[in-house]
Amino acid sequence: MAKYTNNSKDFQKQWQKLDAQIRSWWDDDIRKAGEEQVCDPNLNKIWYADEEHRRVEEQEGEQNAKTLLFLPFPYLSGGGSESAFPEMYCWDIYFINLALAAHGRFDLIKNHILNQLFSIERFGMVLNGNRTYYLTRSQTPLHPASIELYFKHHRDRDLLARAYPLLKKEYNEYWQADHHQTPTGLATNRDIAGLKTTVPDAHVAGRLRPELAAEAEVLDFTSIFAGDVRKCVPLQTNCALVRYAKILAWMAAEIGWEDEAGQWQNEAERRANKIRELCWSEEEGFFFEYQFEKQEKLPYWSLAAYWTMWAGVASEEQAAGLVENLHRFEYPFGLTQTAKVYNSPHKEFAALQWDYPSGWPPMQIMVADSLAAYGYYQEANRIANAFLQLQIRAYNETGNLWEKYNVVDGNTSLPRERYDPVPLHGWSSASAVLLGRRIFSA
Repeated sequence: MAKYTNNSKDFQKQWQKLDAQIRSWWDDDIRKAGEEQVCDPNLNKIWYADEEHRRVEEQEGEQNAKTLLFLPFPYLSGGGSESAFPEMYCWDIYFINLALAAHGRFDLIKNHILNQLFSIERFGMVLNGNRTYYLTRSQTPLHPASIELYFKHHRDRDLLARAYPLLKKEYNEYWQADHHQTPTGLATNRDIAGLKTTVPDAHVAGRLRPELAAEAEVLDFTSIFAGDVRKCVPLQTNCALVRYAKILAWMAAEIGWEDEAGQWQNEAERRANKIRELCWSEEEGFFFEYQFEKQEKLPYWSLAAYWTMWAGVASEEQAAGLVENLHRFEYPFGLTQTAKVYNSPHKEFAALQWDYPSGWPPMQIMVADSLAAYGYYQEANRIANAFLQLQIRAYNETGNLWEKYNVVDGNTSLPRERYDPVPLHGWSSASAVLLGRRIFSA
């Protein structure tokens, strides 16, 4: 392996080498979910299941269950050509698409868009992933932003005309459905099955307790919702829905339906106003998760607050407060997901992966993009530089990119939740591509 150095010229050369490597990976990372694949037993296994979990599956007659769902077009999975996460995931793919655009691979971006539109046609929503155990929930809805991204480079009005009614359907009939509604006018997250399981380990084969299944529609497991996201109105979800409504307004205007464009813009403003009203703390200069049953903000500092900048919800003054509080999360190797270790509210897990000291690639992308959008270029570049240096050093030492990193200690050693950190392309490739361009193309 090449020796890592942080000399600026050497660092740029090492990034350029990694960027070229990632560019060469895209075609190798392509997966399919056609008839042959959905019948392949090797593609229907839970990739992280250990021997005990497999015995439980066998006892329940699920060992040979077909869980992979058909998709009409080849796609890049959450893990790429690595073994983890062989499915196409709802929100992972947005970050992957950003990197694909940087490499000019709009053919794959269009495949992803068409697969997600197919999911809405078939299931009424973009599924968490194309697995049978994801049929009852979606994930943070970033797919409209992929359509906006694609249209900037390929002004495909036929695609807009096809996508617009389907996105309207998902927004109104899934995200605005009763199971997502709260008295606040903002959305919560909920898995519509509400299934209970008698299996000792609730995460076996994708089966989750209702609280965990609902939480998996936002991130995965974290402390910031105090154990039950269904009693909260998550910042990440609602900010994504603000952006969703803004994009629907833009699409309607492009198509020529000005009345509908105005309605969607009003909807975006309504939701944004509610987020500012309920989640902003003037005293702390920060956005917090809101628990609507108790009508109070929860005391957890997390990167979820910066989604308000990504969606354009934060005012200039609020953005300044968020920037002032970056130090709570900022370490020499990137941003931690939460400002400190919080006690796990989930009895299954002593540690939670979407908490301190984990630094996740998509969050580094999101925060850097958000800071730059408000003119905080120095801060955006500083965060990008720190995380990219960690990625390159770990890659040179191990030959792998990783799903997540310990940004406090500067390695891949993290408290174990369900599995240890795994090699990953997907959004880890995306962060290397995008953060490097932010630093070296400025």
